[in-house]
Amino acid sequence: MRNKRIQLLIFTLRGKLAHFRQPDTIITQATYPFPPRPTLHGLLASILGINLSTQQGRSFLDDEHYIGLSLLAPVRTVCMQMSLLGKGFISGETDSFNRPTVVELVVEPYYRVFYVGKYLHELAAKIRCRQSVYHTYLGSAYCLTFPEYEDVVEADLLYPLPENYLDVHTVVPREAIAQVGIEPGLAYAAARGMPYRHCGGRIFEDTVNVLYEQTGKSIKVRLKENPPFPYQVLELETGEVIYLW
Repeated sequence: MRNKRIQLLIFTLRGKLAHFRQPDTIITQATYPFPPRPTLHGLLASILGINLSTQQGRSFLDDEHYIGLSLLAPVRTVCMQMSLLGKGFISGETDSFNRPTVVELVVEPYYRVFYVGKYLHELAAKIRCRQSVYHTYLGSAYCLTFPEYEDVVEADLLYPLPENYLDVHTVVPREAIAQVGIEPGLAYAAARGMPYRHCGGRIFEDTVNVLYEQTGKSIKVRLKENPPFPYQVLELETGEVIYLW
């Protein structure tokens, strides 16, 4: 049933490299295949010039944002050894050293981002003019990206959710899925233990497991009506269904 139309900002992110470090990896710094939800919040805050360590930043994190993400290129990663500076400069010790560290990197990342929230028009104006208060990057400061504006459109909010399978063109949290319709030829994968909510500083709450198709194709799923987090399911004029959370 379609009972409401929602304004939706669409933009893309691409770069040569990306690194979204999995926090439980130390010796080899593994990466998630795409940015976790808090990383996208940080990127939006950078565009707007909001410092997340301030009261304004905490208010921003408490605001209601719905974000969806789709893959526009297959997920490819490579491991390489990098020489990273030791942390003596933080502790005040004088024996800082460069330590070889194996880092997993996403190669030629390319994503489409969907956003619904109170900052939609401000974000649209800045991205359209290729403006950003702080620099934007894909997980690590050496992985620069420059958001590319696509459009602001109206989409149909699907509520209540249909009982049949939907072809969803974004990544979908596993916690939101009642059943997956397995189709031959697709490469299903899950990004496990992705942080869900940034609480400021280095504090995060909750984790989710996110299902995706490695080459960027849509996945057929039946969705839960009451997952453990707010969400919106939208249908674009093209007929594509996207999941925002």
